[in-house]
Amino acid sequence: MYPDEFGRTWEGPYLFNTASIASHAPRQFGVYQVLYREHAALSVAYIGIATGETIHGRLMKHCTGRGNWALGRLGNPARFRFVYFCCDIVMARQIESNTVTLRKPPFNVRPEYGDFIPSTAIH
Repeated sequence: MYPDEFGRTWEGPYLFNTASIASHAPRQFGVYQVLYREHAALSVAYIGIATGETIHGRLMKHCTGRGNWALGRLGNPARFRFVYFCCDIVMARQIESNTVTLRKPPFNVRPEYGDFIPSTAIH
């Protein structure tokens, strides 16, 4: 279990590899994060939403180099973990927007992220 600052409990963290994704990632919609260890804490490297495809499908694409280009080029994927939170499309977009705006994950590189508006509402 991975708690966030808004009281949500995310599932994980799990190793960021195809075997772990196959075993743990759900075939549901929601939001997911790829984390890396920075000193004693886990930090967000990437946050994504699964709204037209499942969390399982999106993570598999990232892990096999067919999703986010930065995640597909990880030098040492064993250092990374993933967590997920199943929710509806609206909540997934709000969580992603807030995280990208406030935490600025280094692998969220799409230009449209510059227009995100923080939403601190707890769902």
